[in-house]
Amino acid sequence: MKVINDAIHGQFKLDGVRGDLLGTPEMNKLSHIKQLGLAHLVFPGAHHTRFEHSLGVSHIAGMMADSLGLDEHETNTVQAAAMLHDVGHGPYSHTLEHILHERGGMDHMSITEGIILGDYDVLRDGEQSAVPGRQRVPDILERHGLDPKEVAGLIRGPGAGGTERSLTAWTEGNEDFVDDDLTLAHLVHGPVDCDQLDYLLRDSHFTGVTHGIVDHRRLIMCLERHGGDIAVEEGGLPALEGMMMARALMYSAVYFHRVTRVTEVMLSRAVERSSGQMPESLDLQRRVDAEIWEVLGGAGDYAQDMIRRLKYRQLLKVCCSRRREELNPQQVERLLDIATNPESRRQFEDDLAHRAGLQPGYVAIDVPNVKLLLAEPRMSQVDVRIVGDDGRTRWLREHTPIAEALRTRQVSQAAVYVITLPGHESDVAQLAERQLFS
Repeated sequence: MKVINDAIHGQFKLDGVRGDLLGTPEMNKLSHIKQLGLAHLVFPGAHHTRFEHSLGVSHIAGMMADSLGLDEHETNTVQAAAMLHDVGHGPYSHTLEHILHERGGMDHMSITEGIILGDYDVLRDGEQSAVPGRQRVPDILERHGLDPKEVAGLIRGPGAGGTERSLTAWTEGNEDFVDDDLTLAHLVHGPVDCDQLDYLLRDSHFTGVTHGIVDHRRLIMCLERHGGDIAVEEGGLPALEGMMMARALMYSAVYFHRVTRVTEVMLSRAVERSSGQMPESLDLQRRVDAEIWEVLGGAGDYAQDMIRRLKYRQLLKVCCSRRREELNPQQVERLLDIATNPESRRQFEDDLAHRAGLQPGYVAIDVPNVKLLLAEPRMSQVDVRIVGDDGRTRWLREHTPIAEALRTRQVSQAAVYVITLPGHESDVAQLAERQLFS
């Protein structure tokens, strides 16, 4: 048994399957991957890692399991899935994940599933000798009576929208209105899950941004296993509204903060434009933050310059931006092409740089809300089942207008940023006005 002293949840125990998973290279690699990428350049305290987050998520999963009255097997399955939910993350987490997509077509969830099923190894060539007597993740799970396929199936989670069923099928609150029981899956990845509760609390604490404080204990106490899914008792409605507000505000204030976006763009462009010196996609994913930093330091003039700028916080600057409501349909279509077509984006960026008399790479176009779909698809999931004092089950949107307001709220401060070298903001802004926003 291990006792964890956690900054957020205090002391809690890890034993059984989680105690064994704690010693795996898959878990320990996460100690070297920052939870918030380069956000510490904006929020100095944000040096926490995916490792401590994963332990916290597993702890909250146990609290949820107790509240719902799950049996021992269900509890162990959920806690194991919660602990392993981020093992597929590569260096700098979501900052570089789009590059994995571009080069290999994989995301961190796909890699996580591969790790749990034994189809993917996080160790690079030559590292196996550092882990003598290694136990593979699926072997550990099976030894404790857990099915790796069941654990892996909880990671990605099913669709959690609230429009797929007729309300009349379950308005009385006691119908078995689903073919499959989604309770466990939604505890790990759903509108109200252990992952969100931990990262909101943890990121709020380490960034010093209080928007993320959530009454998680009250919310967990009000969870109910209902009709094959999770519902919230009406008494937990204020805590649920608070969680959703916290999520929206943290994305605006922290995760999609303008300067945070600049730092992430600088790092990702350095990796993109050093493809000849960088490892191939899956080898890149096997690295940790410091190893990518080291590779970039020797990857050529542009990458070196970006790394030095980040090291000494000599950042590129936003020279112009647009909110969503300021864009016409043609501009939106152009930005979507730029955001989803890497080659088109690079050509557009390099054309602007050339016209401004700059070297390639020193103009960047960032469309944050498109990135959000990759980083956090749950942002649009606001339909949660509420069990009223009368025993009837209704959607959250029937109780509060906050649900719809948050679903349509623009998360990023702007729909697009144009970023360039300090001292060239005016020239690049004028070019962007003609080429991008005309």
